[in-house]
Amino acid sequence: MLRLTAVEVAAATVLLSCAATATADESNKCLLYLAESTIPNAGLGIFTGVPVEEGKILGRVGDAAFPTVDQDWHVSPETSMLSKHSGDYHWPLTNYDWNADVIGMDDVAKDVSVTVSGFGAALNCHFALLNVDEHVPTYDAAGLDRYTSPGAGAITPWWNRTSTALRDIAAGSELYVDYDSSWFTFHSRASHFQSVPLASSYTKALAFMNKYGKMLVGTDSPEDLVKDKMMIGDEVQKDLWDIIKTHPYVSRKRQALPETHKDGIRAIKAGDIMGVEVENSIRSLEYLEEHGKCVDNIVPQQSTIPHAGRGAFATRFIPKGGLVAPAPLVHIADKSKANMYATKKSPNGNITRDEEKVVHKQIILNYCFGHPNSTLLLFPYSSNVVYINHHSTEY
Repeated sequence: MLRLTAVEVAAATVLLSCAATATADESNKCLLYLAESTIPNAGLGIFTGVPVEEGKILGRVGDAAFPTVDQDWHVSPETSMLSKHSGDYHWPLTNYDWNADVIGMDDVAKDVSVTVSGFGAALNCHFALLNVDEHVPTYDAAGLDRYTSPGAGAITPWWNRTSTALRDIAAGSELYVDYDSSWFTFHSRASHFQSVPLASSYTKALAFMNKYGKMLVGTDSPEDLVKDKMMIGDEVQKDLWDIIKTHPYVSRKRQALPETHKDGIRAIKAGDIMGVEVENSIRSLEYLEEHGKCVDNIVPQQSTIPHAGRGAFATRFIPKGGLVAPAPLVHIADKSKANMYATKKSPNGNITRDEEKVVHKQIILNYCFGHPNSTLLLFPYSSNVVYINHHSTEY
């Protein structure tokens, strides 16, 4: 249900100021907010600021995608093959990456993982409340010719990976995408996420709740779950529910149960946990305005800087000192893990990396914050921050 926790992720908000000249428009509402997730201990989440009909795009434009190619080979020493998925070396974006075939980028190289900013990294997963359908990015080099432009190869040509509403979504709703159950059960994460409910957990939880309801009234009819038919009093029911929810035995099924006894009774009557969970996943627009950060102040367009590809442009007036975009950051401790090496033949005839010849870098390096005297990289994973270009005078 979350991608944070085990990785070194900072929910730091970077305030980037600019003198924008976009025309102010009172009706230009914020479409998306970054705020604290409604899932306990899940860190940040994305919320819609307006109602969205099924099939409609969420936000204004899709997100950028960054392939990391043959990284295990480039990181591995001559004597062994390391795997980032097994934790053999530290690359925290592994917890945010998508399989290349899901993104439609499996033909880029032999071994490809894909980092997608925005919806591809900031959304949480709640199997009872999935409401986002994600699509594949568009390949478009932004007019940069591979043979003549010095900027070609320095930008990712995969962009505009759109996300649409899987069903009608109310304003203030948190947005959830399907990670697939395997993300939570993968061996390097299984122990950490052993209590996160999977899709099947909610079916099992509802079956348990129906038995619980029968215990309270002695019948199978949810309509009998009214005060004057209960076999035990309200306080005893609440205490019993607290025991069930706080029992030291951790299970996905237990975590799928509604948080409060009142919500549990409502779910039994409705025959569905989803209705209760939907209500608990909505924040008021007042809350989002006060505690959240608007994500759609900028969108990508063709940059005014020659050979820069795309840049970020304001969607509304932004005053001096105002928020351009929130930028939660993933910490990458060792930037050398983005090195790509030349090949050489080892004494036993195998083709291995030549550690003395760094011939390229993974493309995502160009989208990270860093310093020449530090090994640390900071990747901003919210929507469109990666499109903000550098200019030595017009900043």
